Amino acid sequence: MLDLRTIGNVYFLLPLLQGTVSNEWTADRPSQVTAQRGLCARIPCHYHYPSSVDKSSWTGIWYNSDNSKSQHIAVHSNDHSQEKQKFHSRARLSGNLKDGDCSLVIDNISQKDEGWYLFRIEFVGGNRYNYYPATQLRVSDFTDKPTIFAAEIVEGKSVDITCIFNTTCDGTSPTLTWVTPTDVPPSVSSSVTRWHNTLTYTSVLTMTPALKHHGQSLTCRVRYPSVSSEQTLTLTVKYAPQNLSITSPNNVNNSWLNMKEGIPTSVLCTVQSFPASNLIWRHLGVTLNTTSSSNELWLEFPQVTPQQAGVYQCVAENEHGTAERVLTLSVECKWMHCYISKYK
Repeated sequence: MLDLRTIGNVYFLLPLLQGTVSNEWTADRPSQVTAQRGLCARIPCHYHYPSSVDKSSWTGIWYNSDNSKSQHIAVHSNDHSQEKQKFHSRARLSGNLKDGDCSLVIDNISQKDEGWYLFRIEFVGGNRYNYYPATQLRVSDFTDKPTIFAAEIVEGKSVDITCIFNTTCDGTSPTLTWVTPTDVPPSVSSSVTRWHNTLTYTSVLTMTPALKHHGQSLTCRVRYPSVSSEQTLTLTVKYAPQNLSITSPNNVNNSWLNMKEGIPTSVLCTVQSFPASNLIWRHLGVTLNTTSSSNELWLEFPQVTPQQAGVYQCVAENEHGTAERVLTLSVECKWMHCYISKYK
């Protein structure tokens, strides 16, 4: 005969046993999934079932509905003819039912695919189960963009510019293409790598930039059957100083400037370069004026004197090279002509 303590233990264990049995038909899947239009939708799903069922065959069914109506079948693992026409060749199970993976993937998602998706498992001998609640699929606009990674771009030096696009969709593959300046011959290599559920599509453009490409655009475009996006890079071509010139309001003639004693004047040295150059004015080996990271530098003469006559040198320098130019300043004295030899 059972005593009261034994009866109490039985009643205590009974709900636990009932819960264990009822919970054997369980599934892990999200209540809602959002997918971007034109990409794929993935509903991750892992299910569990009683160990007593006959596991000689598995039939997995996904319904495009919150109930099991045959006219709304998106995927039928054993009979594709039962699937709704709009899902043909687009919907599939991405895992193995024998491993408890019931994940659903639908390629090339459109707004019409929004709605509820319910998974059902069927075994031999009448064991079957609908895993409620259903998962709601929402569709958003396509917003993913490729990413361009540019190395240092230097005039005349070959450079590899990389574009990548990451996605978890492994059905329809995207294509990566480049839009380049018209005079850049295409030289592109492509690859695809996988890390867990992420696929990385890589396209490498090899080009030799010229100065004329500075400020032009380079675009990497990712394209699916129904959507596309792109990322644009503005080329910043680095180059050594060039086209250095010396000018003055008093008119420089062939690197020669003739001034009258006592007259104020100024001389401007300018250069083209990227990044900007450091400029220096020198006279008789002595530095007169400098500027850091600027492409112009003035040299001021409040009142020209005969002692200031001679050769002046402007030097421009950045990390890619140097350029220089000389100016010979001659001074006419008030009472006589001061002749100054031209220094090379």
